[in-house]
Amino acid sequence: MLQEESLRTVELDLGHELTTTGGGQLLMDEHGCHVLMPVMDDLGVLDITFVACTQSIFGYPNDEAREGHPLARGLAYGVYEVFGSDWAQRLEQQNRICFPDVRWAPKRHFLMLMHESTGEFLADDVRVEFHSSTLHAGDYDRIAHQVLQQALDATMPTMLPHHQ
Repeated sequence: MLQEESLRTVELDLGHELTTTGGGQLLMDEHGCHVLMPVMDDLGVLDITFVACTQSIFGYPNDEAREGHPLARGLAYGVYEVFGSDWAQRLEQQNRICFPDVRWAPKRHFLMLMHESTGEFLADDVRVEFHSSTLHAGDYDRIAHQVLQQALDATMPTMLPHHQ
């Protein structure tokens, strides 16, 4: 495990400011990971997609206990890239037990800080899509359903046989 001093975080520009009231929702399958998050500066929801997410950690700590998290101390709500992380190398070493000749493509370590949760994601990339909303009852669920349906549509052909 690397020393904290060798790690560096850089905030990513999402184009919108995350809400300070929480509300992040994680949708994940074997091919990717979506975090749906209300935004402050506009009526709507961000779909933050961690592309080809290999592993994720989502939940504790919230913002009140975050000073105890080695990567999050002093950082504001947002999404960050972590440089100097050995997370991918540790997983590759574990994988070598069964597959000694397999080498992984580079992965990136992302950190997401929200009001009630912290997320870490090991993925190829991050994409952000804004969904406008009136934030009336049901809008958030509608957007979550739409994102989940898109993820299912993208992966279902490889998972289930086609029916004519």
